[in-house]
Amino acid sequence: MAFSPLQGGQPPALSTPGTYEVESTWKLADSVSNAVLQKTGRRVDIRPLPELESQVAIRSVRPLDLLLGLGKTTSALPGLHQAGAAGLPGLTALRTASRWAIIRYLWAFAEARPDLRLSALTNQVRNHQRSLFSEHFGIAVATDLVEQLILTEPAQVVDADAVSYDAVLGPAVGGLGSHKPDYFWYNMRRGNLTDVVVLEAKGNSSGRRTTILQLARGVQQVLVPKPVTGANMRRIVIGACVAGRRIKGFALEVGEPDEETRGDIATAFAMEEAGERPRFGDHEGSGWISAEALATPVNRDEVVREVTDLDRARLFTFAGLAPEPSGPLLQADRQAANSQDAVESDVVDVIDVDGISFRCENSLINLGGRYLSVRTGVAEDFLSVAGDTQGDFEQRRALYLEGRPGRTSYALRPGRSRTRPQEALTVVTSADGCMLSVSMLN
Repeated sequence: MAFSPLQGGQPPALSTPGTYEVESTWKLADSVSNAVLQKTGRRVDIRPLPELESQVAIRSVRPLDLLLGLGKTTSALPGLHQAGAAGLPGLTALRTASRWAIIRYLWAFAEARPDLRLSALTNQVRNHQRSLFSEHFGIAVATDLVEQLILTEPAQVVDADAVSYDAVLGPAVGGLGSHKPDYFWYNMRRGNLTDVVVLEAKGNSSGRRTTILQLARGVQQVLVPKPVTGANMRRIVIGACVAGRRIKGFALEVGEPDEETRGDIATAFAMEEAGERPRFGDHEGSGWISAEALATPVNRDEVVREVTDLDRARLFTFAGLAPEPSGPLLQADRQAANSQDAVESDVVDVIDVDGISFRCENSLINLGGRYLSVRTGVAEDFLSVAGDTQGDFEQRRALYLEGRPGRTSYALRPGRSRTRPQEALTVVTSADGCMLSVSMLN
């Protein structure tokens, strides 16, 4: 079906900014610290995020910003060489991951402002989907805070649960199964890993007291990864409470403890999750874990070798494209993914925004006479090509940012589709080259 005659417009509830509160105070830090002490017997340095200046801050954000963050973070799954659902290769199975997260919550926001409010329908449906709903909004709020406040340049994000083979996360969480935080963000400069943000995102629909208990658990989780030698590591726990039709965020940072404390807390958490009583020491056998072994730093050179391939895979997946195989991670997926792209000309579009071309996948949803068009894409400058080196990749990223105010944060800009040039688009872009556009076609 041809869609070229249709005219599009931006749903106003998605592009109008709204505010939500974020608590990051010493009072909150003390409450969480006491909860950790009661649970583990250890005192941990927990403090407000310095970027929030130890107060209850008011954040202004567009729903499109939250949806873009939720989509690209939940699709940051680097295990693309593994078979996915129904035996499909990982890339094929994950192509819709970002769009699923975005489309899932397009209807969630009310048009009323200045507060960012959920729609009445969302609030009613939420009661039957509390855990899933709260977790997703926890990820959306966490991504907003990390990428808008903490990071000042493009960064790579990886889902911790999917990267046990990764040179960063594999050694750091080996033997602990799923007992780890949620996400890791990386910064690379001149081929070296310089910064790592360890994040645990929490969410609930109960209130502040439940949030404090969740944050205390999150403190244990962000202490699981070992330090990466030569890199600055920040351990951050962010929670979101969906109370009524409002969203409130909570954010704290965990100071780097001594290795004995970190190892003991991480081990106790892993054993607790496994339903066993932790026993520390150098003895071999079931139930014995060495805190010293958990405290061994990760090798810096191993980090650099792997992190670029993972990020390239994430960007291509977000754009709905099959990447050039730049390592063993992608080799098994390439041919099968291409076989799924027989109708690529129907779904892949190019959007021009402020002199930047974004290659994206366009999902068209029939709404009974009208169509919802959702495009997720990546700036072509960020998409790697065959024979790329790490230096080439970083140079293109630098050119993307150079001379463009606001490029290090989310920006709302007009765009134009090459396949439907008559359709005026509103596009949200982020510092890592990703974009989102949502329009209603009449």
